Amino acid sequence: MLKNYFTIALRNIRRHPGYSLLNVSGMAIGLASAFLLFMWVYDEWSYDRHFSNAGNIYRIIQNENPRGAKSSLLAVSPDGLTRALKESYPEVIRATSFSPLFIMIRKGDEFIGEGIFFVDRDFLKMFDIEFVKGDINTALGDPTNVIITEKIAKKYFGGEDPVGKKLPLSVTNYVLTVTGVVKNFPHNSHIQFDFLVPREFSGLLGGHFNEWDVLDYNYIELKDGTNGRAFGLKIADFLKKHGKSTDAQLSLQNLKKIHLYSARKYTYDVIGHGDIIYVRIMGIIALFLLLIACINFMNLTTAQSARRAREIGLRKAAGAGRRKIVFQFLGESVMIVFTAQIIAMIIVELFLPAFNGLSGKQLHVEYRSAGLYACMIGVVVLCGVLAGGYPAWYLSSLRPLDALKGTLTGNYRNSGFRRILVVFQSALSGILIICTLIVAKQLNYLQNKDLGFNRENVGYIQYPSAPWDPVLITLKKELLKNPGIEYVTRAFRTSFRIEDYSHDFTWEGKKAGEDVLFNMFQADEDFAATFKLDLAEGRFFSADHPADSKAVVINETAAGILGFREPVGRNITSHGTESTIIGVVRDFHFKTLHYKIEPLVISFGGSNILYVRMKPGQVPQTMRAISDVYGSFHPASPLSFHFLKDDFDNLYIEERKIGEIAGCFSFLAIMISCLGLLGLSSYMTERRTKEIGIRKVNGARPAEMFSMLTNEYLLLVIASMFVATPVAWYAMNKWLQTFAYRTNTSLWVFAAAAALVTVVTLLTVAFQSFRASRRNPVEALRYE
Repeated sequence: MLKNYFTIALRNIRRHPGYSLLNVSGMAIGLASAFLLFMWVYDEWSYDRHFSNAGNIYRIIQNENPRGAKSSLLAVSPDGLTRALKESYPEVIRATSFSPLFIMIRKGDEFIGEGIFFVDRDFLKMFDIEFVKGDINTALGDPTNVIITEKIAKKYFGGEDPVGKKLPLSVTNYVLTVTGVVKNFPHNSHIQFDFLVPREFSGLLGGHFNEWDVLDYNYIELKDGTNGRAFGLKIADFLKKHGKSTDAQLSLQNLKKIHLYSARKYTYDVIGHGDIIYVRIMGIIALFLLLIACINFMNLTTAQSARRAREIGLRKAAGAGRRKIVFQFLGESVMIVFTAQIIAMIIVELFLPAFNGLSGKQLHVEYRSAGLYACMIGVVVLCGVLAGGYPAWYLSSLRPLDALKGTLTGNYRNSGFRRILVVFQSALSGILIICTLIVAKQLNYLQNKDLGFNRENVGYIQYPSAPWDPVLITLKKELLKNPGIEYVTRAFRTSFRIEDYSHDFTWEGKKAGEDVLFNMFQADEDFAATFKLDLAEGRFFSADHPADSKAVVINETAAGILGFREPVGRNITSHGTESTIIGVVRDFHFKTLHYKIEPLVISFGGSNILYVRMKPGQVPQTMRAISDVYGSFHPASPLSFHFLKDDFDNLYIEERKIGEIAGCFSFLAIMISCLGLLGLSSYMTERRTKEIGIRKVNGARPAEMFSMLTNEYLLLVIASMFVATPVAWYAMNKWLQTFAYRTNTSLWVFAAAAALVTVVTLLTVAFQSFRASRRNPVEALRYE
C-alpha cells in the first residue's frame, strides 16, 4: 500500500510539474530561511549553558540605591564578598571573582596590548577550565604565574612548549611565567579571556589591599537542590548585617540568564551581551517564514482539489475509508516537505557564509549531532502535517457520487478558506516589511540625532604608557604643531563609554538616603574645545588656574540633582576630597541613545588616550603626519588610530545587524508569497478559462477582464494590511521603548508597506491575468 501511495504521488508530481516545482521551491526557501534563523537563535540561547553546573552558578548583583526612586544595579560587588559568603553559608560550595586589566606585554621590540583577568583557583574549577599543559592545582601558585589559552600560546611562542616561558610587561619590571595552557574558551560565554593571573598579582602592581573597597565580578556555586531565588533573598542585606556602612542590597542572577537578560540593565557590566528581545524577533520571523511556506502548500493543494476528485471517488467506491485517504495525502505532503528539506540544506550550505557575514557570527551545521536529525525529522513531519492537513481533511470529506460526477459541493467553502490563507500570508509579509522600515527609520534617527557635541573629524590614539607619563604632554605638544590639527585633548574613556561611577558625593542640602550614581571621568583643559561642548555656566578647566586640579565641571542633569540655584563656586565632596564646581556644560550624550542623559562629573586630569580634532578637508594628510609623530615617540608598535564617528556607529551594530537580517528575510517572505500567488493565480485563471471566453463573446473588453481577475487579489491584500498594521505597530512600539530617544511610527511607513505589498501582489498575478484577458474567445470556449 505504501508503495502504491508513493507511486501515485510521483505520478501527480510528473503530471503537474509547474505546481509541484512552486510547492517544493517555496517550501525549500522557507525551511532554509527558518533553519538559518533558528541557528542564530540557538547560538544566542546556548550562552553559558555548556558549563557542567550552570544551573547552580550565580552572579552577585548589587543594588546601590534600593530605596531610591531609581535603583542602581551593579554587575560588580565587593571583592571580599565571595570569601565571606563561602565561610558564612554551607550552601556555597565555590566562590570566585574576576577583574579585568589592560596591560602591555613586550614581545621582542614590539609592545602588544592585552587584557588579563585576576582570578583564583575556584574560578578554574567553577568554569570547567580544561588544561592542555600544566596542573590546575598549582598553576596559580605564585603571584607572577600566568595561564594562557592555546591561541595566545601560538601567538607568542609558535610551536614551542610555552610552559616556563616568560612574558615581560612593558610598564613595570615584572615578568609573568607561563605555568599552564588551557583550551580556547567557547565563544558562547559572556566570560572571555586569554590570560589568567593570580589575584595576588594586583597587589604587586599597587592595587588595593582592602578587599571590601575593590569591586569585582563575583560568582558563587550553590549545592545541588538549593533554591537560588530563596538564597538570594537570604543574603540581600548581607553587607549591612556584617558591619559595612552601606544600604546596598544583594541579589543573584543565574549564569544561564546573564547573556540575554542583562543588556542595558547593569552598571559596570561586561560588554558583548545579547538581548532576549532580538532572540524573540528572530524566532518570530523564522516561524513567519515557515507559516508562509506552509500556507503556499495548502493554497496550491486545495486549489487543485478538483483534479483529484475522481481519484478520491474511485477510491471510496472501491472501499477506501476516510482514514486511508487522509493518510495518503498526508504521506504525499510529508514526502514533498522531505524533498524540500534536502534542497533547503543545500541552500543553507551555499548561503551560510553570507549569513555569517551579515550576523557577525561563525555558525556552522553540526552534522554529527543526533539532535540535528531529530529536529529536522520533527520539522518535516510538523510542516508536512500542517501544510497537508487541511487538503487531506477536505479531499477525504468528498462524497463518492459527487466526486465521480465532478460536482464538488464544498468548493465555495474551499475558496473561502483559500482567501483567508492569502490574507494571513500577506499580513505576515506586511508585518515583516513594516518592522523592517521602522528599524531602518530608528537607525537613521540614531545616526543623525544631535548628540550635544561635534564628533566629525575627531579620532583618538591610545599611547602604551601610564596615564601620568610625562611623555604624553610632549606628544600632545608635538601633535599640536601640525597645521591640520585644531585641538588635542587627553581624556579617559574611548568612545564615551563612561564606566566610572560614584555614589559617595555629598553636598550641602543633600537629603538622607539620597544616593545617586554620578558618571565620572578625567579630562584636561582642551576637552570642551576639542568636542565643541557648550557651557551653560562658568568656565572649563584652564592651564592658567593651578587650583583647577581640585575643581570639577558638571553637566546640567547633575546640576539639577544637586539643586543649587547657582552651582558655580559650590563644593561637593567624595571620599573625603572636596571639589569646587567651576562650570556647567550643557547636556550631551556620552552613552548610547538607549539611555537618558545621566549626571556627569568631569575632574581635571590626564590620560594616555589622546583625542585629535582635524581640520575639514585635511584628514588624509593629517593622518600621515600623526603617524609620523607617533612613530618618532614609539617606533616599536604601529599607530592604531580610531575615528570617533565609526565608534559611535558601532554602538548600534546589534540594531543594524537585526535590521539587515530582518530586511533580507522580509524579502524572502515576499518571494515565497509570490511563488504561492503565482501558482494560485495561474490555476484559478485556468479554471475560469471558459467563463472568460463567454464574457468576451458578450462584449467584455480586455481591460475589464484584467480588472476582474486582479480585483479579488487587490481586496485580499487591502484586508491583510488591516490585519498587519495594528500588530506591527504594537510590536514596534514595544521595541522602541528600549530606547530613551526614539523616532515616531509615522503613517507613511504603514502606507509604504501597504503599497509595496500591493504592487508586488499585482505584478505577480498581472501576467497570468493579462494573458488570459488577451486570449482568443474561440480557444477559451473549446477549453475543457
